[in-house]
Amino acid sequence: MKRCAILLHDGFELVEALATYDILSRSHCFAIDLLSDMDGLTVDSSCQVSVNATKAIKDVKAEDYDFLILPGGKAGVEGLYGSIRAISLIKRAIELGKHVHAICAAPSILGRIGFLKGKQATCFPGFEIGEAIWIKAPVVTSQNTVTARSMGYSIDFAHAIVKLESGEEASSLIYSGQLGLN
Repeated sequence: MKRCAILLHDGFELVEALATYDILSRSHCFAIDLLSDMDGLTVDSSCQVSVNATKAIKDVKAEDYDFLILPGGKAGVEGLYGSIRAISLIKRAIELGKHVHAICAAPSILGRIGFLKGKQATCFPGFEIGEAIWIKAPVVTSQNTVTARSMGYSIDFAHAIVKLESGEEASSLIYSGQLGLN
């Protein structure tokens, strides 16, 4: 079973984080941690819904995970980008050749640290930062990275991650009632 983490900072987009969590969970292919970049494990979404993370970013290392997921939400994205702990975790994951997926404003983090150079990517309009080949599409998978345009594509984003990380069959079985691919 692959291990993944969804990084959260106050102001994250609730649907992007939790719809992704739900779809990955339904695939039964992943052990998923919600990581808090705050002082405690409670993280407030952009719509003021509090979520209890499973672990703190400061208590994990990139080696613990097969891939990372970055939800959007302008304040959450700026918080993650301004966090030494979060950026260090993301950069270390990249150094180790791990996949990092991002939706909405979050691809701007990957663009700013140079991870999207030469890759096709999409993001929320106005957040096309960095040397990616920015295209207007709902979801883009390029060189083992999935990016998505906005909250409205959260389920498509999650399905694309499941397909990339565990295969087409895993994605097609999510709603079939069949459990346990691994």
